[in-house]
Amino acid sequence: TSGRVSVDAKNLVGTKIDGKYEVSRVIGAGGMGAVYEAHHVGTGRRVAIKVISTGDLSKDEQLVGRFQREARAAGAVDTQHICQVLDTGTDPTTHWPFMVMEFMHGEDVQQLLRRVGPTHPDLALRIAAQACVGLSKAHEAGVVHRDIKPANLMVDRDGRLKVTDFGIARTESSQVTRANTVIGSPGYMAPEQYTGAAVDRRVDIFAAGVLLYKLLSGVTPFTGSDEAIMYQIVYG
Repeated sequence: TSGRVSVDAKNLVGTKIDGKYEVSRVIGAGGMGAVYEAHHVGTGRRVAIKVISTGDLSKDEQLVGRFQREARAAGAVDTQHICQVLDTGTDPTTHWPFMVMEFMHGEDVQQLLRRVGPTHPDLALRIAAQACVGLSKAHEAGVVHRDIKPANLMVDRDGRLKVTDFGIARTESSQVTRANTVIGSPGYMAPEQYTGAAVDRRVDIFAAGVLLYKLLSGVTPFTGSDEAIMYQIVYG
């Protein structure tokens, strides 16, 4: 047998990940795993931990590779506008990969838009400008995010924004993504992402423009089905 323990990711509350991060609650859960609030038992620091718990991870090399690239990509960028990755590893009990990140008090920009609707131009510009600072630092480190959208931007209680979720990020010199592979979020993807062409930092700049439009208007500039959106972006 693989030695894995069959555990529902949502039932990790009250347990310790890697023997040192005590889980207090589930922040969010999805098909691949969950994100938890926890604290380091040695220092007491409050953290967020992302855990992958789907299927037989020993056979899902692509998923584990993506998870590891996310940690490396976020960890390579030194700025207050990128969510810090503090630790990574594999839990010895469940054999699930985990990533420890700074805990943020606040909400993502998607939640903000649902709550208040289109934002005042001053707020929209503050959000977009901070996102661009984070992206600029990522680009200086050779990292392209590739999935800038409201749900991947967190605003804390002090109004500071951090870019999160580098799950599909890549370095500009990397050839990890296969040709003709479409990766990203419909409506925020640049034409080259839809066509499977080589991408660079310009795809993040395109998405930042869509983000600002969404902040100001409450909608994206491209509407309809995913296919209709793709046509507008590629051929419009």
